[in-house]
Amino acid sequence: MSTWRRKAIEAAPELSQTIQRSWSPMAAWIELRLLFEQTVKRGDMQQSRRILDYARYCLTAPSAEINTAVALGFIEHLAEDEVVRSQLPKLISAREVKDWRTIMLNHAGEEEIERLEAACRLK
Repeated sequence: MSTWRRKAIEAAPELSQTIQRSWSPMAAWIELRLLFEQTVKRGDMQQSRRILDYARYCLTAPSAEINTAVALGFIEHLAEDEVVRSQLPKLISAREVKDWRTIMLNHAGEEEIERLEAACRLK
């Protein structure tokens, strides 16, 4: 089993079969993003943190395919949902918002990202 699959399953064991069937890291990240949104909305911050930790790992992975998958399949969607965005200060740092700003602007406005960064600085 590839490292990205093994680590994805560690982050979201309930998606084990889906991840194993995923034909690419991008397909897996689409599923992980949907799960992340669900876990944030139901207040499961432990599961949400595991998914984010896996995202951080993928952003530093030596594979461009994995870097691109997490950036486009997950990070760029982080701030698009108002409920999820309101909970992000519990999960990410202001530095991460700054680092990911350009990617997140694909699905959220400048004002939302500025408010998110400010909220993350206050935590």
